[in-house]
Amino acid sequence: MNSFFLFERYFFWLVFYSFVGWIYESLLESFRQKKPVNRGFLYGPYLPIYGSGALIDVLILGQIKDPVLLFLLSAFLTCTLEYLASVILEKMFGLRWWDYNDFKFTVKGKEIDVGKFNINGRVCLVGWIAFGTLSIVLVLLIHPIVERMTNLIPHPAFDYICVGLMLFVTIDIVMTILSLTSFTEKLKSLSSTIDHFKSGINSRMQTMAAYEKINAAYSKFTKSLNEHQKRLIRSFPALRWTRYRELTDEIKKFFFHKENKIETERSENSDYMDDIEEIDDAVNE
Repeated sequence: MNSFFLFERYFFWLVFYSFVGWIYESLLESFRQKKPVNRGFLYGPYLPIYGSGALIDVLILGQIKDPVLLFLLSAFLTCTLEYLASVILEKMFGLRWWDYNDFKFTVKGKEIDVGKFNINGRVCLVGWIAFGTLSIVLVLLIHPIVERMTNLIPHPAFDYICVGLMLFVTIDIVMTILSLTSFTEKLKSLSSTIDHFKSGINSRMQTMAAYEKINAAYSKFTKSLNEHQKRLIRSFPALRWTRYRELTDEIKKFFFHKENKIETERSENSDYMDDIEEIDDAVNE
């Protein structure tokens, strides 16, 4: 087996298990949020972190048959990968994609803190158990079947499939990077705009006028988002831009209409007046 064909096999498995991981993660998050959720941060339906974890399992631990040893080693490797992925993505894009400090399920009205035992919010005990268990199923049951099915694909057809997938994934990654870069630039512009409005406040009336302009800036910002950027906000409740953490929290409130900040009779709205006080306090600090 030549090296290129071997690379194609590994890449094919990476994409396949990334797709399986996307299904798993989307179903899990859909259950947690009680609505359909597309959990992918790329445009396509796949999560590379799952594909990478699966590939590490089958290539490094594929010969281990002892379930206990396989569980311990795979749980350690996959959680290490998850932790590193969280750090790297945060460094690359200034984004915190997930945080287990606020990872909760509500079942029959009762809230369950699934991410209670975690390390810096990046990995948690439940994830450690889940990844270890899934790795056993993967290595001992699923991957032998996948490998046999892969071997049944004719060599020329397999070449075309893999080259097509490589092109698709490469374009997807480029588009995602451009979308995230654009998102960050929009946040930077919004932050500057809000700071500018706040800096010109000297009186109560100016505070109310600035508040109107800030609401308009938030509205303009949300309308400027493309579908990929909107989906990221919907699909990743813990998503935070580390440089603009408070700003992203406010954007989510505005985006999800959790706070109706635009009322017809604002003078009678106590929440509105409370928000005016908050701006006054922020300016006078």
